Amino acid sequence: MKGRTKGTKAQRHRGTEAQRHKGTKEMVLDSGVYCAEAVRLAAFVFSDKAGIKVAPRGGTSTAVINGPDAERLAGEFMNEVLNQQCRLDLAKKNSKIAGIIVTRALLSAAGEKAKG
Repeated sequence: MKGRTKGTKAQRHRGTEAQRHKGTKEMVLDSGVYCAEAVRLAAFVFSDKAGIKVAPRGGTSTAVINGPDAERLAGEFMNEVLNQQCRLDLAKKNSKIAGIIVTRALLSAAGEKAKG
């Protein structure tokens, strides 16, 4: 009986299912904390590390990570989502001052004096 796996066919099937889902982690992200754009950007940045699917659902987004060591990858993905959310928040907060700086730089390069 070489080459045969012990156990019934149903037991072997359940073992295969467990192995198939072992590398999967699902996370639900609240849109009140993380905007959909931050989640999408993080998924794009993270896509070379593992398979990831993001689906918006009402007031949340669901992210499913497939890959070896899915638990660790899920933590890294959440760090990337937080990074993207902070970047977007800062960009929104600083966009006005950035516009003023660029305007002054362009006017200065053109040899004109900025008002104000």
